[in-house]
Amino acid sequence: MRGRKRVNFPAHIDASKVPKKCYWDKSGNGHWFTKYKDNGVWRRKKVADHRATLADLHTALEERQGIATGSFEWLADEFEKSAQFRQNSKSMKKDWDYCKRVVCSMQSRSGVSLGKTNRAKWTTPDIQKIIDRVAVDRGPSSAKHVYTYLKRLFNWGLNRGYCSKNPVQAMELPRERKRQRLPEKDVIARLITFAQERSKLKSRTKGSCKAYIWMALEIGYLNRLRGIESFKATDDQIKEDGLECSRAKGSTDNVTRWNPRLRNVVDAALAHRDELWAKKKRPYPIKPDQRPILVNDYGDAVKASTWQSGWKRFLEMAIRENIITKDQWFGLHDMKRRGATDTPGTKSDKLDATGLSSLQILKTYDKSKQLVDPSSE
Repeated sequence: MRGRKRVNFPAHIDASKVPKKCYWDKSGNGHWFTKYKDNGVWRRKKVADHRATLADLHTALEERQGIATGSFEWLADEFEKSAQFRQNSKSMKKDWDYCKRVVCSMQSRSGVSLGKTNRAKWTTPDIQKIIDRVAVDRGPSSAKHVYTYLKRLFNWGLNRGYCSKNPVQAMELPRERKRQRLPEKDVIARLITFAQERSKLKSRTKGSCKAYIWMALEIGYLNRLRGIESFKATDDQIKEDGLECSRAKGSTDNVTRWNPRLRNVVDAALAHRDELWAKKKRPYPIKPDQRPILVNDYGDAVKASTWQSGWKRFLEMAIRENIITKDQWFGLHDMKRRGATDTPGTKSDKLDATGLSSLQILKTYDKSKQLVDPSSE
């Protein structure tokens, strides 16, 4: 900055302490920038706006030089390299990566990316403001995910000496809207029929859909399964007296007795899979637990991400062709709710059928109303 006029700097900036290679542009509201060579050509890069403090400027320049070990982004990057990060599931790592990008994309009051700010200066009120902003911009669910990520990240840094404290304490989390959709029976019937018809069209033909769409709906409903439980079902779960339901989240496994409808969808799924494997000349696994019942176009087990994209396209097509309306949109998990509601018997019978661990949890799924006798004198 030597040899340059300093009278136009923001009043809160001491010109003698501005880091090297950091320059002030007074146009508009003003901003700070740096210069660098790109293939022999000098270019400039904005590093902060007129509200930046000296500490912000030093942090921004250090980040560009790769030495900003005090920044939030540096801590997040180190966490990603750790065994504690890598040992988690693919979906968890994907969720944490999303949360990191959300936080780093936000700007501080001085116009600097939060990822480049000094994490040692973060306080509990700062974290609360982040949570509140995410809740407004991206929704309550994203805010809760960001909170969980930040708490885990700072705790990891604290245990390894990268942080002197964990500022993520006693947060007020936004309340999520409870979506307990119960699709109507006639809506489900129309969609299953529609999916069966369109699955007969050649793959990638306009208006076609995946065969696993209607199969997953049927299996989820008849067995009261979550989507992931349907997709993980294999041949070893096909028993003489019914389909064994291997359940997640602490639910109890059980066996759903065969009836013509369940037998039909399982047989159709196996025939579709075997035909696809033969066409692609895939080896037939000897072990039954290596043969998924529901498969995608490549013959592999259906993944949650594959289902979400395929289901979204299918429902959009169903809406365009007036099979259902936008208000009738639902998810695969709602089939478990429909199945639990339609299960005959007492609450105890429904609890056994769904495999749920308590009557309190059953309330989330069973939306039926008990038929009772009138009171008498």
